[in-house]
Amino acid sequence: MSVNLLTVFAGIAWDPHIRGVLVVVVGVAVLMGSVYLLLATNLGTRLGMLVSLASLSGFMVILTLIWWLVPPGIGPRGTNPSWKPVEIYVDDPQDPAPPKTAELARLPLPQDLPAADRILAEHPEVAADFPNGATLSDLQNSHPDLVAQYLQKEALGGWRLVSSASAGESQAAADAALKAANFFPDATAYKKLDTFEYGGKPSLAQECPQAKGGKFLPDEPLCRIWLKIRNTLTLKHPTHFAVVQVQAVVPQQARPGEAPPLPVVDRNAPVVSVVLVRDLGNVRLIPFLYFVISLSLFIFFALVLHYRDKTLARNLEAAKGA
Repeated sequence: MSVNLLTVFAGIAWDPHIRGVLVVVVGVAVLMGSVYLLLATNLGTRLGMLVSLASLSGFMVILTLIWWLVPPGIGPRGTNPSWKPVEIYVDDPQDPAPPKTAELARLPLPQDLPAADRILAEHPEVAADFPNGATLSDLQNSHPDLVAQYLQKEALGGWRLVSSASAGESQAAADAALKAANFFPDATAYKKLDTFEYGGKPSLAQECPQAKGGKFLPDEPLCRIWLKIRNTLTLKHPTHFAVVQVQAVVPQQARPGEAPPLPVVDRNAPVVSVVLVRDLGNVRLIPFLYFVISLSLFIFFALVLHYRDKTLARNLEAAKGA
């Protein structure tokens, strides 16, 4: 064996991209080629090719239909739902300016909202669970009934307070938006306050607050059924907004050998609101396109086989008549 040929084989074994291509080619040749070889020896080369292609496209129709109904975790699928930033609004009392997002004007100003420190001061039993302080979103996570006593639903102008446990995705999107805009030097220069949401399709907890499940039959069955019907008939999704409020912290110097100090909010700094809009994505778009392509190929090959059988039958009848 020549040196050049050994070099080629060494390169193939080393490069994982070429190796992956070879694995796919060999797999297609062995699996599909073996089926075609079996059909060709019994039906002929042309008819065997048509039957194998029709069978393959029919199998792909079933597979892509499953992908369309349940998009695979690893495989052909579109973009996942995500939060997209649309505005970074600075609530500066010294220089007030209206936000570009009209829905944000309905949200009360941060100074008009009840302070979480006040709630903790008036309820020492709750303050024991938050030794390092808390925000309204933190209290909404563990004590929603207590927050409702201080923050009425009507006072939010249609916005909803989101618990810290449910705001992870929107807060991560806000961090990325602040970093992309170079608004803060890094994530340690600010602290997240509260998160609010507005719009979107109503959830079960919003429309049917008493529907908390049942031992045998679910609670509020009529409300559940009406909510399901209304959400199904709402073809266009209402715009879903989220606002993540952050505020700069006081610069602190970490002492050698000690844990980093806890961030302390600078009350003199303006509150920065990151406005996000929900992008529903298109997870099922690519599987649907694959399904349409596979179905079209299956119909084409099935029609070719059908017209071939009709032509063969007509020719046989003509041969008998002759």
